[in-house]
Amino acid sequence: MCDPTAAHAVLAQDDKAEACFIAPLTDMPVLRTPGDGGKPIRRFHAPPALPAGSAELASVVLHHTLWVTTGDGHLHPAPRTPTEHLWWADGWDDRPSEAAVVNALVVSNFGSTVDLHEHWKTSEGLTALFNEKHLQGAGLTRAALFQARMTPPRNR
Repeated sequence: MCDPTAAHAVLAQDDKAEACFIAPLTDMPVLRTPGDGGKPIRRFHAPPALPAGSAELASVVLHHTLWVTTGDGHLHPAPRTPTEHLWWADGWDDRPSEAAVVNALVVSNFGSTVDLHEHWKTSEGLTALFNEKHLQGAGLTRAALFQARMTPPRNR
């Protein structure tokens, strides 16, 4: 735990913070607030890039946003820009092409900073993969991401 900072206050908004943390791998603020039914909620801002020099991507887990697992066993929120939320399938105004850009970047250069300004120019195969419906908690392996990146979209 740590002392609260201005960044923690932004995360808390109007909720009471139970505890403040700093993520050890990304130095990003993390906040725990009381949730509905007594289940605590952790709030954080995703980093714009993953830690340089980290192990390579092992898989991507789809759970409320995109999560990156590494070969050395770490779990990171997928990098994104401050105003974007990454989603798949029908993402309520979030675009599968944004998730595709992030994954193309993380697969090829783990520590690169995300830029979503031209998200529509990414791999059509990755966009098609993230346009499919996946259950919460579904995992996409590095091999599946590489294959989608190299494969044109299926005609339906």
